[in-house]
Amino acid sequence: MTSLATPEKHIEAVDHNELINDLYPIIDHPLYGTVTSFKQTPYLMPAQLADFTNDTDFSAEATNLEICPACFFNTSGTTNRSKKIPFSDADLERQKIHEKIALSKLGMGKGDGVMSLGAPLPSISGWAIVNGSEATGARAINSSQIDYDEIFEKGQADQVTFVIGTPLVVKEIGKAIESEFGPLTKVLPNLTTAIIFGDVLPDALRAELKELWGFKNIYSLYGTVEADVVATECPNKLGEMELMSERLLFEFLPEFELAKERQNNLYTAQAKPIEQVQNGEFGEILISDLSRDTLPLIRYRIGDIIKVNRATGIHNAEKPSISVLGRSKNTVLLDDIALYEMQLDNAIKSWLGDEIVEWQLEQTSNAKPQQYQLRVQLKSKSIEAKHQQSFYPLLARQRPELAMLNLKQHIKIEQVKAFSQIEVKGDTKAQRIILLTK
Repeated sequence: MTSLATPEKHIEAVDHNELINDLYPIIDHPLYGTVTSFKQTPYLMPAQLADFTNDTDFSAEATNLEICPACFFNTSGTTNRSKKIPFSDADLERQKIHEKIALSKLGMGKGDGVMSLGAPLPSISGWAIVNGSEATGARAINSSQIDYDEIFEKGQADQVTFVIGTPLVVKEIGKAIESEFGPLTKVLPNLTTAIIFGDVLPDALRAELKELWGFKNIYSLYGTVEADVVATECPNKLGEMELMSERLLFEFLPEFELAKERQNNLYTAQAKPIEQVQNGEFGEILISDLSRDTLPLIRYRIGDIIKVNRATGIHNAEKPSISVLGRSKNTVLLDDIALYEMQLDNAIKSWLGDEIVEWQLEQTSNAKPQQYQLRVQLKSKSIEAKHQQSFYPLLARQRPELAMLNLKQHIKIEQVKAFSQIEVKGDTKAQRIILLTK
C-alpha cells in the first residue's frame, strides 16, 4: 500500500500546511520509510523513484485508462531508467484541473481548437494536452503526434488555434506539414499560439518556430511527468515563469550548496523554501506534490537549474518567478565556476544574433583547465578569427566570475555546416551539451 493522502474536494488551490499536517508522521512507507516531519524527509532522487515505480505493484490502486490495464504514465528516461508514475481516479481529476489552470494562464479557453503534438500513451503529454485543453472549454482536434495528419484529411485545419508540443517535435512536424500540405500560414489560417514544453526554448529556436508556423505567441510550459505542470511562462515577461503554487510546494538548493556537493560526495545540499530566495540566485528546484493519492511526491530533486526572480515587475511582485536554465547534469564547469545551458545560449545569441541556427558544446578534457569545443551553425556568415574573440567577453557577462579566466584556453570555437538530424520520437529533446563522464 502506497497511498498517504486522504481524498479531498477538487479545489483549485491546496493548503500545503494542512496537507503536511495530514501526511506526517509517515510510518514504514516502502519509498519514504519512517519520517516524522517534512523537513526531515530525505530528497527523492530520480533513480530512486524509477526503481521504486518499476518494482512496485500499483495495480490495486491505479485507475484504468483507455489502453492501460492500470493508469501509469512513463517518463522519457532521458536521465536514467524510465519511471512509471501511477494515478488514481482522483489523481487524474486533479491533473485535469491543474492542466486547466496552466493552459488558461496562457490564454486557452472556449472556442479554441488544439493540435496535440504530444507523445501517445503511455506518455502523459498526449493525454494531458487533450484533457487539459478540454477542461478549459477548448476542443482537442487530435490525440497526439501520431494522428496530426488526420486534422488535414478531415478538413479541420481551420479550427486549429493552438499547437502544443516539445520544441523539436513542433519544428520537425511543422516541416512535414509544410512539405505535404503547403505553407503553414495558409493551411492553418486561424493558428495563433504555440505552447512549448519538455525542453528549454532558446531565442533562436523560438524565432525559427515563429517563422515556420506563423505563431503570434509562443509560450513555454515547464512540466514533468512526475509533478505535472511546474510553471508557465509569463506572457508579459517572456523567459520568466510563474510557479504553479496552487498545487505544488517548492524548495531551493542554492548554488553554493551544490558546489559543496561537488567537492564532497558525502555532503547533501541544504534546501530552503523558495519564498526565502533572493532575487538573482541560481540553484536547483525541489518539487513536492502532497495532494496525490497513489504516490505523493515529496521533496523531489528533479535536477533542473533555475534562476529566481523577485520583485522585478508586476508578475512577481508577491511571489517569485523563475527562469529555467537547464539540467544540473549539464552544468559546464570552468575551473570551479558553473555555467548553465541558457547562459551559454544568451551569450551566443548576443554574439551571433539572428545568424545562429544551432549550437553544441562538447567537453574534450576533464583535467583542469577543463576544455570544450563549441560548434555553431549559422544561416550564412563565416566566423573570422577576430570575430571569434568577441564571444568570450559576452560569456563573462553571464557570469562575471569568468572574467578572471582565460576563456580561450577553455573553449575552442568551430563553425559547422549542419548538425545531424534528430529522430522525432516521443517528446524529443535537444542535446546541446555533451559532457565527459567522470
